[in-house]
Amino acid sequence: MQQGFSMVELLICMLILIPVMGAAMGLFSIGVQQQSSEQSSIEANQEARSALDLMTMEIAQAGSHRDWSTVSTASVSPGSTSLSVASTAGFCVGDWVEVDTGSNVEAVEITAVGSNSITANFRQSHNSGVPVRLFAYPFLNGVIPPSGLGANSSATVSTIRFFGDINGNGDLQYIEYSHDSANAQITRSMTPISQSTKNQAFPIVRNIKPGSLEFRLYTDNLGIVTSVWIKMTVQNTWKTGDKYEETTLSSRIVIPSAVTASTLLYELRRYGGIDRFPETPNQVITWAGL
Repeated sequence: MQQGFSMVELLICMLILIPVMGAAMGLFSIGVQQQSSEQSSIEANQEARSALDLMTMEIAQAGSHRDWSTVSTASVSPGSTSLSVASTAGFCVGDWVEVDTGSNVEAVEITAVGSNSITANFRQSHNSGVPVRLFAYPFLNGVIPPSGLGANSSATVSTIRFFGDINGNGDLQYIEYSHDSANAQITRSMTPISQSTKNQAFPIVRNIKPGSLEFRLYTDNLGIVTSVWIKMTVQNTWKTGDKYEETTLSSRIVIPSAVTASTLLYELRRYGGIDRFPETPNQVITWAGL
């Protein structure tokens, strides 16, 4: 004869198993929450670190202006006139370029840049096909200082505005990093100087702890912004107990082009010579509210 469990025995087994299963489910739930918290923390940290690396790299290029060369595509006569060139990439108003070679070479200041043409005051004639070379000076204010920031000073700002040959391809870019405190994030916009309108900004860091973000600009004795300090604390979206997990990151960025520009400006003021610093592009003046 076969015999099964009695109802009493089944009830006793259930009474024993229910607490055990409840404890197991509780441990499983805690494990899932901990894994989600760790994953969220990893993603927040990666986003913040990647953004800080990007900001450090791009701000370090502020004011940069690389050497460039092209060739004339038409002849030009003496006087203030336009010279047709194969490309105007890398050329800005205020740049000094060398035109031609040998005894016919001359240095002229660009007064206007058009579509495949540059305007300057030429002292002699030049044939088509001669080289046009730019030995570039950096921009004096690659990082735009806020109004009233003097020499040997610092200022905390909500937006870092700067421009330069950020990608190293001769095309100037205007960039803004802004603290959007209402949405606890940092946004970035990047716009080629050749455009007529500024590009839309997008978030690159989220979940910034209120009151933790610091954008600070430092000037040297000539009033040029030569370094930038960035500090931020990013909060995880999960809590441990009653507190959010946090990660604090910071970077002090020295700007090589700004340091070079300051040195050249000091020597120009002390020893004299030709001011060969290019002008701040009109688009930058408009977009930065100068």
